[in-house]
Amino acid sequence: MRTSLPFLYDTVLLPFEFLAIRRWRRLLWSQAEGYKILEAGAGTGLNIPFYPPGREITLLDRDEAGLQKARQRARKRGLQVEFVQENVESLPFPDARFDTAVASFLLCSVQNPRQALSELHRVLKPGGQLLLLEHVRSTGLTGYLLEVLSWPLYRLFEEHIARDTENHVRQAGFRQLFVQPLCGDVVKLIRAEKARQA
Repeated sequence: MRTSLPFLYDTVLLPFEFLAIRRWRRLLWSQAEGYKILEAGAGTGLNIPFYPPGREITLLDRDEAGLQKARQRARKRGLQVEFVQENVESLPFPDARFDTAVASFLLCSVQNPRQALSELHRVLKPGGQLLLLEHVRSTGLTGYLLEVLSWPLYRLFEEHIARDTENHVRQAGFRQLFVQPLCGDVVKLIRAEKARQA
């Protein structure tokens, strides 16, 4: 979920954060490897409490209001974080810069998820790791209901709630996918790797 009003964004997510999402964020970040880490689509910085210590972290988002809130969160924790305002579909970084790229509930909000994932693939070092926390296309009755709701939710919040994220990750060139369902088959943690050699 994305919005240019950070207080509204945090308020809407608050009950879900306490019910489950904070636990999922902690699990996501516990798997971050390497020294240079990119968080793409960081929003208001709700992942900041879970950043691993002693790393060089770059926090990127397209929305300045959200980044301002994230800066406040980082300052309160005394963290040195690089903030970049840019779109994940066109990353302003050289090839092979990061050891790990992390995103949570991002791919539902971008125009072209395959382009975004291709960009994340590009800026990862060979053997680098992609970590995603996403709500994805589901199956059965739940999948049908999400498909029905997808268009009105997109009109209201610019949210695609039923994307085939696992397939997009593969098409972007990642391999060795590990998928951990967190809430049925609707919310998943996805871990993948950039090949060590071309």
